[in-house]
Amino acid sequence: MKRLRQFALRIGSLPATRVTWALVVLFSIWVVLDVFVVKFTGGVAQSSFDSMVRARIFAATADPRLVIVDIDEASLLRMGKEFGRWPWPRDTLATVLDFVEKQEPEAIVWDILFSDLDRANPGGDAAFGLAVSRSKHSHFSVVRLPKENDPSSRINQAVLPGLWVQSEATGTKSAAIALVPPALPAVAAGQLGFNNGYVEHDGILRRYRYLEALNDGTEIQSIPMSVLKSVDPFVYGRSVDRIESLPPPLSELIAWRKRADMYPRVRFSDVFEQAEGQSPDGDLPSFAGKVVVIGSTAPGLHDVHPTPLSPMHAGADVLATVVDNALNQRHVAELPRWVQALIAIGMCVGIALWVQFKGAASLAPALFALPMALMTISYLSLNGGPVFLDLHMAATLALIFLAILRYWNSLHRDYWCSPPPHSRKPMMVWVWRRSDAWLDGPLGQLIAVVEQHAPLCRVVVCDAGATWPSSLRWPEFARYAAIVGTSDALIAARTKLEPALKRIALHSGQPVLVEGPSTREQLVKCVLYQWSALELNAVRKKPRNT
Repeated sequence: MKRLRQFALRIGSLPATRVTWALVVLFSIWVVLDVFVVKFTGGVAQSSFDSMVRARIFAATADPRLVIVDIDEASLLRMGKEFGRWPWPRDTLATVLDFVEKQEPEAIVWDILFSDLDRANPGGDAAFGLAVSRSKHSHFSVVRLPKENDPSSRINQAVLPGLWVQSEATGTKSAAIALVPPALPAVAAGQLGFNNGYVEHDGILRRYRYLEALNDGTEIQSIPMSVLKSVDPFVYGRSVDRIESLPPPLSELIAWRKRADMYPRVRFSDVFEQAEGQSPDGDLPSFAGKVVVIGSTAPGLHDVHPTPLSPMHAGADVLATVVDNALNQRHVAELPRWVQALIAIGMCVGIALWVQFKGAASLAPALFALPMALMTISYLSLNGGPVFLDLHMAATLALIFLAILRYWNSLHRDYWCSPPPHSRKPMMVWVWRRSDAWLDGPLGQLIAVVEQHAPLCRVVVCDAGATWPSSLRWPEFARYAAIVGTSDALIAARTKLEPALKRIALHSGQPVLVEGPSTREQLVKCVLYQWSALELNAVRKKPRNT
């Protein structure tokens, strides 16, 4: 313990300026490593980002055009009596498609894959193929496979022309990509888009990839972009240009609604029954002018994703959200990581400059206030702002930087408030008085003055401290301090010490030699005597009430 104490005092003896700027350099190196290698604060940002999303006060409202035709558990139960387990014969889908198409919706978005032929019901495939050929508003999903499989694929723009963004490279010259293609020719010839949910390393879906760039310079589109292309071609062109400017992999944060179930749902079984001329359980809304998403929220079909809003967010609701964002140009831009790094480094430099002029003790209120302020700014930017100001890195580093600086400041104070080095020369005491206590701020200023002008001297104060709402019990004792050191060191520094000390203290006595041996006890006795004399002198000078 004694060696540890000596090591702590040695650390505390280091010059404040050097320690502060050395910490700035170390933290700057850490920021660079964090951004390009470790990415520690990225994990911190993800967990707190999810909490911020759930706690938002303002969030975009759901587009009233969006409606989900839901293959829910009730639909599976009711239609299973006649058609068995899912997947049902595709003529059931054809019936619903024709019924919705006749009402002239803006788009029909299929959150269902048609990657296999129905060998047991080829007539159902034929009926659905004919319905797709008649449909002008259908958009179908494909699944993009990992690009490492591209060399073994034969699928290119000539095979699935509806999947590609228009570009100069067309036809058989385009690159081959690996994906799960539609098995039905009518679907393959239709309007297509990939609908992959690319989760992050913790398994949460936070971003969506609207386009994917290929090696030949062409791009394939997601299904929300396919819908936007047919609904508003002009906005589609601007969106393509904007997304192409994003860094790879051309993904961006999803602008979530307030809850995970914001979009109205209509049971698939009700739509099917009305299309068949039967009476559904409830009244069905008109699909005219709607963007109809046909998908499943039934947990048994496993189309769910963990998202910031819910660990079991239905895939149909997620798809409706990203389609809504594409149609209404709702985007959440992000600060590049290098900008976050500059903010964090700039914050450390700002703290260092503050410490240099105001002292480390003055930063005590900022230990939690500064990180909280940064996180509050991040939170407010999520409430309808166009840019998410991700200040998690700056907040994390601010907390750690301030905590280390605060701890070192306590070691620094312990060193300068410890007994002076042993010397055979006579010791001298110089007492000073304030109108209030020598708490952290004034004490830090006193230590800085002594460190600069009298490095061989030390400071003696009462160990006083108070945290709101408590207060000092005997503030009268805490108003006094003393500078102790050898007589020649203190006298030599007096002309420089006095002007600086008068800016932080009210009254002072005269430097006094310590009588007898310069032991710790003798120093304490002399200091207490001089404090008493200074207090008595101050009392005598007070005007008496008449």
